[in-house]
Amino acid sequence: MSENNSRKKKSRYEKAGFYTALSICLIAVTMAVYSTYNTISGKEPTEQSTTAAAEVNNRMTGVTETVAPTTVPKLTEEMTIPTLSATIPQYTEPDEQDTTKSALQTMLSTDLTLGYPLNQKNIIREYSEKTVYYKSLNVWKSHLGVDFAGELGDEVTAMTGGAVIRVADDKMYGKTVEIATDNAVVIYSGLNGITIKEGDSVENGSKIGVMGAVPCEVHDKNHIHIAVKIDGQYADPLSFISNGE
Repeated sequence: MSENNSRKKKSRYEKAGFYTALSICLIAVTMAVYSTYNTISGKEPTEQSTTAAAEVNNRMTGVTETVAPTTVPKLTEEMTIPTLSATIPQYTEPDEQDTTKSALQTMLSTDLTLGYPLNQKNIIREYSEKTVYYKSLNVWKSHLGVDFAGELGDEVTAMTGGAVIRVADDKMYGKTVEIATDNAVVIYSGLNGITIKEGDSVENGSKIGVMGAVPCEVHDKNHIHIAVKIDGQYADPLSFISNGE
């Protein structure tokens, strides 16, 4: 009789052990599946799942285990993409002309009479304070002078007598001579074979050189560029050329 009771108790323990082992296996499988799901979905294990596993272990072993809260750091990455900006400079017409004095006032402020610089009296571009197109430069700008056409090597003569104050090679206008008389300066550009030098005195009609080229106007016909300044202000050269000359 006691042997039968012993066998029944043993059978109950075996069944309890079997179900306990089965429960542990199921819990382990469940946790493995949950952990795999979190890994695939990019989620970190939570504090609740760790605590639940500890409670199951406490029930099975009878040993109380305290699990400290675990904080899983989250990696964050911030990237700042710089914004590139470019400012394209626009061509600005230089402030070449002081408009405080009218053209008439400028003309009346001097007693200047000019002759033609070439035997030919062929004008291909007149004075203009309004912008005109420069094909060679591909820009629009004022044309503060008069272009007299001719052939390369044609003799260029002084339009008035005066003192030579400047002889230079200008990047824009080529070889240039400036002759001053009273409050006026006559500027001859596009020369070659210049026969005078700074400090010389010249008479009206005397040779100062021959026709060369104007770099900033090379797409135009052969010509020289004549400009006039009265008290430092540009004026139309044709305003001072006598019809009888």
